[in-house]
Amino acid sequence: MIQKLSGAVAIVTGAGSGLGAAIAQALAAEGAKCALAGRRREPLQAVADAIGAAAGEASVIPTDVADEAQVAALVAETIHTFGRLDVLVNNAGLMRPASLTQTSTALWDEILNVNLRGAFLLCRAAWPHLRHSRGQIINVSSMAAVQGYLDEAAYCASKHGLNGLTEVLALEGKPHGIRALAVCPAAVETPLWDQDAPADVRRRMMKSAQVADLVRWLVTAPRNLDFGPVIVRNFEDPWMQ
Repeated sequence: MIQKLSGAVAIVTGAGSGLGAAIAQALAAEGAKCALAGRRREPLQAVADAIGAAAGEASVIPTDVADEAQVAALVAETIHTFGRLDVLVNNAGLMRPASLTQTSTALWDEILNVNLRGAFLLCRAAWPHLRHSRGQIINVSSMAAVQGYLDEAAYCASKHGLNGLTEVLALEGKPHGIRALAVCPAAVETPLWDQDAPADVRRRMMKSAQVADLVRWLVTAPRNLDFGPVIVRNFEDPWMQ
């Protein structure tokens, strides 16, 4: 089988579980060497081990994407280990439902620091290397970037902001051959929902591997193609039996 990303290097944040883990495995299956970033080493190592068992290559770089110094270290270590950077997947995210009046300033800051500030910091740190490789940025956004949801003021604001950031990255990156895309899935069965959706609802959600396969397709799509926000929904509402 021809691996369309053979020789390429990708950073995937939030790679220890759920959608991030699935995206890393999908890119590795196409031949990409993956730098796996997340707050906890143990789940990242489990994903790296799975990639290695499938004849892929991955490194584990524990990172809090809201910390500017740690983001810089993530990019520097990736370049030191693999020598280049071709794909950046900003997937790390938080969702903590709360009504507007129950959203503390600390909660607001925590969600935006991970979902939006983290993506900004990584894009900025990776930009020179992506210019060199004429690389790609995939920002994993959400349906919450294109519509509002009750009790999700901070989350919706962060994802709307992420889509806006992606549009600017696409404009600024185009003269340098950088393609920037936002993927906006509806509910996906990931640990993000463990405390907020019953088991039967989670079972009816899209699966991480399905969205990861879409990301893989986008990254390997011909470079003469451009995409606006890519919205993918559940065919049937998981909350409706």
